[in-house]
Order: sequence, then C-alpha cells, then structure tokens
Amino acid sequence: MAVFLVCSSLPIKVFAETPRVQEPAYAKWGRLAVFETGKRYPDYDIVDYLYVGRTTVQNGDDVERFKLWIRKGATEKGVVITITLTPGGAFKNISFQETAR
Repeated sequence: MAVFLVCSSLPIKVFAETPRVQEPAYAKWGRLAVFETGKRYPDYDIVDYLYVGRTTVQNGDDVERFKLWIRKGATEKGVVITITLTPGGAFKNISFQETAR
C-alpha cells in the first residue's frame, strides 16, 4: 500500500498524439479559388467558403466548383468559382460567376 501512495503522488504526464488529418484532394484548388477571388475582388472580405464538388465533363476534363460569399460594407454576394483541370490533373482555367444567393 505504501508503494502505491508514493507512486500516485508523482505527477504523471500523458501525451496524447493528435490524429493526423489528411488534406482533402480539393484543398489545393480551394486555396487557388480563395486567392484568385481575393485578387479579383480586392475590396471585399471573404466570409464563407463552400466546396460544391467535382465533376468530369464529356472531354475528360475535371471541373472543381467552389462558392465563396464575399462582403464589402453592407453589400454581399456569392461568387461561384469553376476550376477546370486536364485529365492528368493539371490546371487549365478558372472562371467566376456572381450570384445573388
């Protein structure tokens, strides 16, 4: 019993390892969407981000879509960003479309 009391009075350090979270495949293109939107709308703050999804079009290109909500003072609007990639995954082009909602 004495051994237990001596050992239990010592501080015990427990190191919990943080689980590794793998970055989603679209993260690279999401960063590009945010960066390019910031350049295109420099006076606006980006207040929300949504990954819409990936589709493959008829010619084999992949299309990543994002929707960002931007604000300048009392003015708010949505911007849909479409990033087109080659079948090999290389950047092809980017387009922007403003939305009311």
